[in-house]
Amino acid sequence: MTRIFQIGLAIESFLNIVGAVPFVLYPDWCLSFAVAADPETGASSVPPSSAVLWQFYGVMVLALTVPLIQCIPDSEAVAEKRRIIFQTLIAGEVLLEAVLLWHAARPAQSGFTLTALLLSAVNLLPALSWHSFVVYINPGLMRSDDEAAAKSGKKKL
Repeated sequence: MTRIFQIGLAIESFLNIVGAVPFVLYPDWCLSFAVAADPETGASSVPPSSAVLWQFYGVMVLALTVPLIQCIPDSEAVAEKRRIIFQTLIAGEVLLEAVLLWHAARPAQSGFTLTALLLSAVNLLPALSWHSFVVYINPGLMRSDDEAAAKSGKKKL
């Protein structure tokens, strides 16, 4: 079962990197799809401050990916390390969901389109669901094969 978990961590890390690199390198392009049009001119332009904050977000995604990558290989106390990392990610995802939905309730004041806010909230749900499932419903998935065998009393060859 550990192999499946490790593959999941590798996929999540890969998707984080592929998704966050454009955030850092091309923030204006990424945000151009989400920024609401100016009511007076009808044009939509990304404020420089928003582009910088979007780059910060991309950097944070990349930074939080480092511990995910580090806990792919089995090691001593890997289940505890994975649990701490996933709980950190859950906290961030829950808070991001709250902020996105709060702004979705009043999109005109957020500067983003309602569609962008809702799509962002929906796109966080798979990661939040996966992290919550592993931490709170099936924490055994985080154990290494050696830990699982020791816990069940079986010896691994």
